[in-house]
Amino acid sequence: MFGLFHGFGLATKLQDFQLSPDGLLVNLVAFNIGVEIGQLLALGAILIVMGFWRRSESFFKHAYLANVVLMTIGFILTGYQLVGYFVA
Repeated sequence: MFGLFHGFGLATKLQDFQLSPDGLLVNLVAFNIGVEIGQLLALGAILIVMGFWRRSESFFKHAYLANVVLMTIGFILTGYQLVGYFVA
């Protein structure tokens, strides 16, 4: 449900462009549903790959490092967005 509302927030940014209002709501809903389907497909692929990786001996060796890298990137991106928000 969060993704659905988040997608509508993204889709409404399209209103900043000079688009025809004819069928705008239908196009926004279709865009949002398309984004959600893409996310589900990506998540399914990731879960399949992770399932195979978890069975390998290298999983426990690399899982901690992978989590640290992902969290670090997430914190950096959050900081970047917050600085942009407060400076602008």
